[in-house]
Amino acid sequence: MDSQAAGDDQDIRGEESLMLHLDGFARKTIEEESVQMGVSVQELATFAVLYYLADVDSGRIARRIQAT
Repeated sequence: MDSQAAGDDQDIRGEESLMLHLDGFARKTIEEESVQMGVSVQELATFAVLYYLADVDSGRIARRIQAT
């Protein structure tokens, strides 16, 4: 059986980083929400990305983000 098909995470080789450039409204809203939740902006953004990826194939995503 293929180890990746079995869910073996040993092939993960480290972390990746992503830089987000947000306009004033988005940045202010994320900062306020992170304070309200008691987490860092980075933690909130990471959670949001993971939540999106976990749900992307469910058919519930309202719209797709257009690539620029």
